[in-house]
Amino acid sequence: MKSLLHHQGKPGRRRGSSGSEWGQRRRRFLAQWWLLGPAFVVLVTLLITPRQATRYPLLRPGDIAPRDIVVHRDVTLPDVESTEQKRRRAGLDVPPVYLLDPSVAQQVKAKLASIIAAGQGGERETTKELAALLSQAAGQKVEEDEAQVLRALGFSQDLLLALSDLVDQLYRQGVVEDRVELLRWADKGVTVRELVSNRETVQLDVFRFVDAAALAETLEQRLAVLRLGSREHRPILARWLARLMPPNVLLDRGETLARRMRAAANVEEVSIHLNRGRVLLRRGDEVSPQVARLLESLAASAQGRPTFWPLLGGFGITALIAVMWFFYFRRESLADTEKYVRYGSLLLVLFLSLVLEGGLAFVVGQMAAAVIREPFNQVTVYWPVLPHATGPVIASLMFGVSVGVLFAASQAVLVALMLAFPGHATAYALLTAVAAAFATQKVKERNALTKVGLFLAAFNVLCAVALALHDVPTPQLPEIAAHATTAALGGIMAVVLSSFFLPVLESVTGTITDIRLLELSNPNLPLLRRLATEAPGTFQHSLAMASLAEAAAEAIGANPLLARVCCYYHDVGKLVRPEYFIENQRGGPNPHDHLSPWMSALVVSKHVKDGLELAKQYKLPEPIREAIATHHGTKLIHFFYNRAKQQATSGPGVVEEQNFRYPGPKPKSKEMGIILLADAVEAAARTLSEPTPGRVQNMIDQVIKKVLEDGQLDECELTLKDLEKISSAFSWVITSAGHRRIDYPGFDFNRRGNGR
Repeated sequence: MKSLLHHQGKPGRRRGSSGSEWGQRRRRFLAQWWLLGPAFVVLVTLLITPRQATRYPLLRPGDIAPRDIVVHRDVTLPDVESTEQKRRRAGLDVPPVYLLDPSVAQQVKAKLASIIAAGQGGERETTKELAALLSQAAGQKVEEDEAQVLRALGFSQDLLLALSDLVDQLYRQGVVEDRVELLRWADKGVTVRELVSNRETVQLDVFRFVDAAALAETLEQRLAVLRLGSREHRPILARWLARLMPPNVLLDRGETLARRMRAAANVEEVSIHLNRGRVLLRRGDEVSPQVARLLESLAASAQGRPTFWPLLGGFGITALIAVMWFFYFRRESLADTEKYVRYGSLLLVLFLSLVLEGGLAFVVGQMAAAVIREPFNQVTVYWPVLPHATGPVIASLMFGVSVGVLFAASQAVLVALMLAFPGHATAYALLTAVAAAFATQKVKERNALTKVGLFLAAFNVLCAVALALHDVPTPQLPEIAAHATTAALGGIMAVVLSSFFLPVLESVTGTITDIRLLELSNPNLPLLRRLATEAPGTFQHSLAMASLAEAAAEAIGANPLLARVCCYYHDVGKLVRPEYFIENQRGGPNPHDHLSPWMSALVVSKHVKDGLELAKQYKLPEPIREAIATHHGTKLIHFFYNRAKQQATSGPGVVEEQNFRYPGPKPKSKEMGIILLADAVEAAARTLSEPTPGRVQNMIDQVIKKVLEDGQLDECELTLKDLEKISSAFSWVITSAGHRRIDYPGFDFNRRGNGR
């Protein structure tokens, strides 16, 4: 009271408080969209831009790995060794090409004719002279024993015909220079190209060809069948004829090599895909030749990797998302400041969600690197455990389901870019996030989040299994079971993290959720119990006012739960001096009878400031503090203002209206405007002796008109159509509460008692 007496007789303008300074500074910061939007774009761009490739050590085969070497990003590398092996196999699979020369048979038969003719003319010559004569005719040496055998057989036309037929038979079969090389293709056949016509055929029966090295033996066998010459003469004759017959099937090495090189060149390069998190080497392992080549390829792929274009692309995607959210909130039917506060709050939640997912992705990557057992040494197994649902759950509870669904889509895009997810992992992140947003649609209690966690666990399992079956041609049961396990853990962990971060983000952003509002509506909370016991009249006024505000908020599409809970706390400042407010006075002297009008107005208006101090003490959220500060706006305290004017007429002094106004500020949202009207209407309704519908409606219209004329609703977005709906809702609640009952038989409650 000492501070109050200090102001007695010295009226002046009072400085009101609109809430805690921290809360106001925080909301002003979140409303700076021109700062938070670009900051969000820059920070998220840095998060989602691919990092500079990690440097990999160059190790030689046989070296010992100095540390664990893990693949830090999905990469596809050329497998040089496998490619060479495949090309070598492709080249070796090409059959050799052999050239068939039909002219060889004619040349040999021409030599035979010359030899027979020369032999007929040299029958009288000696054996040596005959051998020389035959050699000259054949163009190659004929031994004396061979000449002697030919003389013995006679140089007849029958011999010529028999030998020519034998030559034709063998050349039709084909005489090859090296039959061993030919037999290597016995299972696939060889390509035979005729030299004159250039016609090619694939000869599958390679055993038909006669080996030039064994031609003499073949000829001897054929001569025996033909019964040509005696047994002693046949080996000599076969030897001579074999020397006379060159191969007519020759290997075309140049064409064969060219075809094999073309086949090898047509082989596609073999690549090896390394998933992120794959452990190439563990510390102490010996480096194999294949791993050494992979490390060399990884080091080469990491050099000169461009960063500008991915940075620009990430900037563009993030900027589009930030602009999308800006225009989304611009279309909301909220005060401009509230729109920007929500925009800044959502960007903060989205950024923190990305940081959380990125941090846990790093943790699971390290876990995969530390585990040896399949399939838990693959980082893809741990992707379902990431808390994709945490952000959408928080966004849905703070801003509504529609915002939560859009938040899920935005987060899925950014997470996929940040963690370089493949298609199935991106689909999983999107589906589980959207499901989480819808699952929180009717959550009104924190305990209900447990059910949300169980639902998400089941949904995640089904989603992960379905995507695993779709992605893998031959699914493995252990891998699918691992995905299902991590998916279930991911759903539960997401809700646990949501329960932890939700109160923190509510406090940081000044946003209040339905869960928090329902918790604050509990009448057993210490502050409400104090209000009910220490200021019961104010408490009953708050309850009645809450019914009015809730009905009005429902009528115009505002938040009825917020309006109702704010009404419970709007007058808590009266707890400091409850006896100075008429609803708490139960007979006896009125404390204001001994105070000047200025002091009384100061006491009455000070309940706003006292209420804000109690709200700070009891850690009430920002919307309730706003309701405490704005439920009177800057309205005039008419009763004490009129009394001051009456006293001023009988004495010196000027009564300044400003000294009899509440400190404000004026309401800035529909809910706060409804609370101001409900406070005034509920107080005025208690002055009606007979609350008939007509009188009630007339009273409400007068109150609303007076508030409008005073400019108290200038800063909120209540329209005249809204005010009509609010007036109807107020009238319905008051007339319903003031209904009559039939008289109790045998009782007359309106008769004065006799004192006994």
